[in-house]
Amino acid sequence: MYKEREEWRKDMDVLEAKMMRRRNREKEVPSCDCQEGLQLEVTQHPHAFCHVANLIIALQRMKHCHTPLGTEFSDDDLLNYMLENVVEEHVALRVLEGQENMPTVFRSTRVLGCSVCDKDQKSLVLNQGPLRLHAVILQGGNMDLKVQLNMSTYIARSFTDSTSRPVALGIAGTNFYLFCSLSDDQPILQLEEVNNKDTLKRINEQGDMARFLFLKRDSGLSVTRLESLKFRGWFISTAVDDKKPVEMCTEDSTTRITSFTIKQL
Repeated sequence: MYKEREEWRKDMDVLEAKMMRRRNREKEVPSCDCQEGLQLEVTQHPHAFCHVANLIIALQRMKHCHTPLGTEFSDDDLLNYMLENVVEEHVALRVLEGQENMPTVFRSTRVLGCSVCDKDQKSLVLNQGPLRLHAVILQGGNMDLKVQLNMSTYIARSFTDSTSRPVALGIAGTNFYLFCSLSDDQPILQLEEVNNKDTLKRINEQGDMARFLFLKRDSGLSVTRLESLKFRGWFISTAVDDKKPVEMCTEDSTTRITSFTIKQL
């Protein structure tokens, strides 16, 4: 409290000295054709609200101590300009700080039935032991083994990546959903049964359920890649060889396929 009072006194002393010098100049120079005004000094150090209030009070006093020297930009104009900008910048700063601290929450919008295959036309097949997806080239009577996906799409106000769309991927006709988690410090792709699907309607980016979200990135010629939201730079992929597990890999992998064709049913 004592320190703030001392700073306030110093500020007032500086302002009073400036006011005194200005009044002395007005006495010495009876008239002037040029436009004169106040100099506004801006520092990088934040001031407390009381300092802003003191500055406004001092300007109010200066406004009544003399008449304006010019007609184009008076002390009244300066005071109004400062008041408007101080208030606007203060409010904008608080709003931006609040937005930065708010976690991103994704809200489900709809569910689409989809058919998926990689660029080599391998389809997804559910392997029961252990439970995981394999990429297999199906022919003839084996096409009934192909699984379809239910793709849930999401939106979020604070999500600004215009090149992708957050999605969750479930196996049609089941409660199993794909998710990405860490194992031995490396992201892996797994299936998990979700009996309460309401838990997938709203997903916090910083929460545990974010493991179910992937970023659907579309490019030319109906090519889609699926990147983990929680582990950026890791994509759902298939092996070059037939009948191999669907796994996660990095974007620069040369031994796996990350390009898929997704068709809405």
